[in-house]
Amino acid sequence: MTGQIVSTAQANLKMALWQVDADSMTSNDLYAWLVDSGLPHEVTIRLHELANYTKKSGSKVLAVGKIVLIKILEFVKAHPFLVMGAGISAVVGAAVASLITAVPLLGQLLAPVAMALGITITAIGAVAGHRMDKCFQGVGEDIFEIAQEFFKLLSDVFNTVFRNVITA
Repeated sequence: MTGQIVSTAQANLKMALWQVDADSMTSNDLYAWLVDSGLPHEVTIRLHELANYTKKSGSKVLAVGKIVLIKILEFVKAHPFLVMGAGISAVVGAAVASLITAVPLLGQLLAPVAMALGITITAIGAVAGHRMDKCFQGVGEDIFEIAQEFFKLLSDVFNTVFRNVITA
């Protein structure tokens, strides 16, 4: 992203183009796209609710939620390793920070250091993921497809094995 200042006309044109993209995809198409992407059902429902958010601007109604959702999904598809690296390192950073703050007596004193360490770990993971995106363009989609097939297989195996199990 560049730090350019855009004129009102340029901003209106860009928003109009985004609105055309959002209008070209019906709510049903968007829901099918979310379901096909392999997201959990609860996440799909919440994202679909976000897509229904609109805002009136002048005499036009803008599908702001759908535009934001499309842009986020485009970013995730373009930078899968960055998203994965940031997500995994955010979890690790939060775990490290919570472990440090859990130390009796010293934990509360070390809390600012723990927070800084957690943020640093997250940033390092994002940078590592970004570098992997640069080196392995297109590989992220392959990994995503492999993981999707693996978890589908795992789900099928569990459903087959535990189909007749009755829990009490």
